[in-house]
Amino acid sequence: MLEIICLIWLWRVNGKHAIERGQNPKKYRALTLGLWFGLEFTGTFVGAWLMQLLNAGDNAFYGAYVFGIIGAAIGGFTSYWVAKKAPMGNYRPEDQPNGWNNQSGGWNQSQNGWDNQQNGWNQNQNSWDNQQNGWNQNQNVWNNQQNVWEQPQQEPDCLFAPATIHIIEEEGGYTGGQDAFFLNGRPICSLRPGSEYTFTTYAKKNVLTIGRPTPELSDETTALKFIAGEKGQIEIHACAGRLLPGKFSNYTA
Repeated sequence: MLEIICLIWLWRVNGKHAIERGQNPKKYRALTLGLWFGLEFTGTFVGAWLMQLLNAGDNAFYGAYVFGIIGAAIGGFTSYWVAKKAPMGNYRPEDQPNGWNNQSGGWNQSQNGWDNQQNGWNQNQNSWDNQQNGWNQNQNVWNNQQNVWEQPQQEPDCLFAPATIHIIEEEGGYTGGQDAFFLNGRPICSLRPGSEYTFTTYAKKNVLTIGRPTPELSDETTALKFIAGEKGQIEIHACAGRLLPGKFSNYTA
């Protein structure tokens, strides 16, 4: 039972690491099962053979079992290392949540921060809008059915004309390394020092991260949130695994 639990856990972890590296998780999950069971059976066979050579008698079964466990452990560690060090790719899972629509995202929780019950512009108990407030009754212009803060059409998630994003990986920091960039949780590119990359996006609200889709440290050196304008020009600088917010620029045509 413990072996099955460990295998399921490793199967999920390796799939997660593969997605973070922009790889299809199915390949690495299959590799996990193959290495685990393959080396386990190999270890069991080798253990039984050695026990027979040593004339272990009744202890032959235990020796084969121990060698099988050792083989499974080696296979599990190997699959974990391979998934962890997988090369950067461009795989994009269809159901991957982005930085604007997950329960942890400060920009867009399940009830979007632009229009939810906790929003300071439209709470049922808001001092600007309750039945007892003489300044703001149900017909008050601050909160009626025509209020622009409550009309989703006023804050579309997509742009009619795409914005251009230019990423520049500056020289210095380290030699031979490269940084991976993600936009809204999806892999975009991997740059070496002195290189750059340009692409377009129709998303209005964006989160660009470096190193991984959802970095553990949520500061401006690892995650940069910005709102793109139609035909806008965004320039982002990075160096040695860190974003440079001081050089960030965002122009709207």
